[in-house]
Amino acid sequence: MLVPAWVVERPETVERLNGLLAEAGLGRPLSPPAAPTPPAVELVELPVQGDPVAVARASRRLAGRSDADVPECLPDYECTAATVEDDARVEVNLYPYFRASGCKSGHGTVAWLAAPDHVMLPKPLRRPASQFPAGRPVVALLDTGVREHDWLVEASGEPYWEEAQGWTPPRAIPAFAGQESRGEETEQPDFGSHWGHGTFLAGLIRLEAPDARILSLRVMSDAGRVSDLNAAHAMNWLADRVDDGQRVDVVLTAFGRPAAGEDEEMKPVRQALGRLADRGVPVVASAGNDGTDSPVYPAAFAVDPTLTVISVGAHASPTTRAPYSNHGVWVRQWREGTNTVSLMPLSTAPVTALGAYAYWSGTSFAAARYAGQLAQRLAPAPVALD
Repeated sequence: MLVPAWVVERPETVERLNGLLAEAGLGRPLSPPAAPTPPAVELVELPVQGDPVAVARASRRLAGRSDADVPECLPDYECTAATVEDDARVEVNLYPYFRASGCKSGHGTVAWLAAPDHVMLPKPLRRPASQFPAGRPVVALLDTGVREHDWLVEASGEPYWEEAQGWTPPRAIPAFAGQESRGEETEQPDFGSHWGHGTFLAGLIRLEAPDARILSLRVMSDAGRVSDLNAAHAMNWLADRVDDGQRVDVVLTAFGRPAAGEDEEMKPVRQALGRLADRGVPVVASAGNDGTDSPVYPAAFAVDPTLTVISVGAHASPTTRAPYSNHGVWVRQWREGTNTVSLMPLSTAPVTALGAYAYWSGTSFAAARYAGQLAQRLAPAPVALD
């Protein structure tokens, strides 16, 4: 449950609200914060017992007919990065003691299927940093984080991506994943279905925007789940970064969720998107993989003219959408997303024969292509040689 940060400074407010909720027949559902509040966080999480939606709506009614000392609560909804399924299931060795099954366009133990290196496109040439006096275009990638791969380091030693320094998710992200096997057959590493998702997206951005760089913010678990609180805080942090004079040219969010039924419950993410829009920063959002026209957010915010959200679906051809892609008037752009080939973390090999590449399908990858193309268009034209 999310409440304004000032509530932590005045614990008696939680007691007062609990008393009012008890009178409304909901018991005393709120507990003090489970962890200290990071600096500059506008919303904090309070543990809640019972139905968080009922608590949120009751608190909203109480705040509406009382004074400002009654905080309004919001559930912390969870977004997901879904995958799609087909019948091309195989098993591959990831470590001596771990085998994973996957689909060429779907999920199994993991959501991707290992690919041989010869199916990967050649690595595009990256121009030297000296040709970018104002700095390279920056794509902020809100995902599982980026892991090591040769493609993401240039011959000059310049890294293609960097971890966001000074940003910490206010809600802890479950850490499954990708750890080395301890050499015991009974202790297999738990990768999570979306382990490597951020690295895969980074590879697609690298293909489309060789002259850009990636700023990585880990908001997503290796199971492909993102809390509204972390997503909103990451976007607010990026807006603050722009205010400090640092570049953020494109934001990529390859996750989403349906609306919860009341506009108020979209408020944290909606406000954060508004701050990015005020600074002219486009947010590229994947449309989702449910094959429906029901709106998924943040992508469906593309219909709001006050925001700079660009929703991207996956097409099967220039005139036909992929069957799994969400669609509707709220989907504004289309790119290839099926059987996409990109990078996986190098730790997927001693599978070295596979070169740490994979097939994966979904609107996440269509959105990554579009974000990369948008960033590359912001790079200055090549310098003409005499």
